[in-house]
Amino acid sequence: MRISEHRTLTLIFALLAAAMVATSCSSPDESVDEGMAQVPAPESGAIPVTVQQAYAPVTVEQPPKRIAAMGVGDGDTLLALGVTPTTIAPFADPDQATAPWNAELIGDSNPVVLANASAAFGDEIPKALATEPDLITAVGADPTRDQFDLLTKTAPTIVRPAQFKPWQVPWDAQTRQIGTAIGLPELADRKITETEQFLAGVREKNPQLAGKTAVVITASPTGGVSIYGPDDGRGQTVAGYGLAFPPALQGSISNGFYGEVPAESLNLLDAADVVIAVDWQGSNDRLRNNAAFNRLNVVRSGRVVYLPQEVGSAMSVPTVLTIPWVAGQAVEPIAAAAGKA
Repeated sequence: MRISEHRTLTLIFALLAAAMVATSCSSPDESVDEGMAQVPAPESGAIPVTVQQAYAPVTVEQPPKRIAAMGVGDGDTLLALGVTPTTIAPFADPDQATAPWNAELIGDSNPVVLANASAAFGDEIPKALATEPDLITAVGADPTRDQFDLLTKTAPTIVRPAQFKPWQVPWDAQTRQIGTAIGLPELADRKITETEQFLAGVREKNPQLAGKTAVVITASPTGGVSIYGPDDGRGQTVAGYGLAFPPALQGSISNGFYGEVPAESLNLLDAADVVIAVDWQGSNDRLRNNAAFNRLNVVRSGRVVYLPQEVGSAMSVPTVLTIPWVAGQAVEPIAAAAGKA
């Protein structure tokens, strides 16, 4: 998911030119009806505001009226704050703006879908600019400095807080960053508090989770598994339930939030009280049919939880919308497995 685009200045300005053309004569499926893009009035004294962030601070001088969400998960946060964005970067189904956790809030609106925002951010810039935004959010993305500079020529562009690496912004920091930028910091804080209280309720109702460890994995075609570290969204999700990342697996995290356990080292997974397997295009079936995996103690004692692809995708980007939805699908089987540890 973490793939940075390195483009020359020539290509950057070519993209800008393409975006300007698209803005003036966009096709119907890449335009947003004026009535569809909605932004609540800012809280008193919240605008103008200067947002501190990576690359450079950005000042939002006027209340935004059309906001393009270019970061994965940014659309969820905007929707939770009452904003109907002009664009949305999906992460469950790359061709659909809606998912079970946000469909009601999207309603009949028709945001432009930026299907490749995570893997090819630069390719989606013309589409986003064609919706004529006066504010752009890219907190859940990894734009290059050139891409950031390009976007800010059109509208204030909000990216991750400087203290966090790309793809590792905690959900509460992401919510606060976006809420501040759009002039709704108090509402953002309330959404954060509500979500924290929800997670506290999960931990209170499931005391068997306390003090236990868990790792989220996906089967790889080679017979090993990919594992997601504590800074990954999936790791953040299970941490919200009170589960810690197994210290013995920390050495397998190779790039900050992700790593691989080869087939010959699957026994390392026995360091976890619970193993959570998230499906990706049939990967859970590969695990179930993997003889070496099935010999592990954690498997034989019934402490592996298999979650479907949609739930795994939602776990990968925790937001104030996905967190309660995922919990409804995942907490019960995870708590049952933890009770066997």
